Amino acid sequence: MFSVNYQIRGGLAENSSGRPTVPLTIVQKQGDGWCQHGISDLLLDTGATVTSLNKTVADENGYPIIRHGYPIVFGFNDYARALKALIDLGQGETAARAYLSSFKGRGKDLIDSLRNGYGINDVGLICDLRKVSFIVLYDFVVNDVMIATPSDDDVIITEVLGMNVLEKFNFGFDLEGHLLYLSKNESGVSYVNSDFTCGNVSLHNS
Repeated sequence: MFSVNYQIRGGLAENSSGRPTVPLTIVQKQGDGWCQHGISDLLLDTGATVTSLNKTVADENGYPIIRHGYPIVFGFNDYARALKALIDLGQGETAARAYLSSFKGRGKDLIDSLRNGYGINDVGLICDLRKVSFIVLYDFVVNDVMIATPSDDDVIITEVLGMNVLEKFNFGFDLEGHLLYLSKNESGVSYVNSDFTCGNVSLHNS
C-alpha cells in the first residue's frame, strides 16, 4: 500500500461518455478590471498536450492571440485517417508509419507535407495560440496559461484541460468516489513543448 499526501481534493464529474470533467474559472486582465469565465465541465485530458477552448469563448472574453496558425492539433483520428489515405495511395503500412513518425513534434510540417505531397487535406486542425492571465482550478491558481483555439470561426471542438496545465500538479483520481486529488508539482520540470508552458502555481488563499 502506498501513501501519497495531496494538498487538496475536488469533485470530479463525468461527461456523457463517462470521461472525467472538472470545473474551471478563467480570468483575463482587461484594462483596469478582470473578466471571468466559468466552465463547469471541462474535459480532463491527459492525452492532450495543450489546453483547448472554442474560438467563440476566447473571442468573447478577450483572450489575446500570441501566434496565428499554430499549433496544428493532430489527434488520434487524424493519424488513422492519414495512415489509411497513404496506404490507399500505394504506400506500404511500414513506410507510411515511418513517414508519419518522422514529423513528430512538427504538426504543421506534417500537414503541409500531406497536403502538398499527397493531396491529403482532411487531417489536422489549425489553431491559434492564446494566453490568459490565470485560471483557478479548485483552490489552485495557475498564471499565464497557454490555450489553443481553432483558427476558423465555424469549427467547434471538445474543450479540454491538457497536460500543459496538468503537469503543474501531482494528481490522483478516485473515479468511484468522483474525486480528484491535487498537489503542486515542485520539480519545475516541464515535459510539454516550451511554447505551451504555463506560469507559476499557487494556492488561492495562501
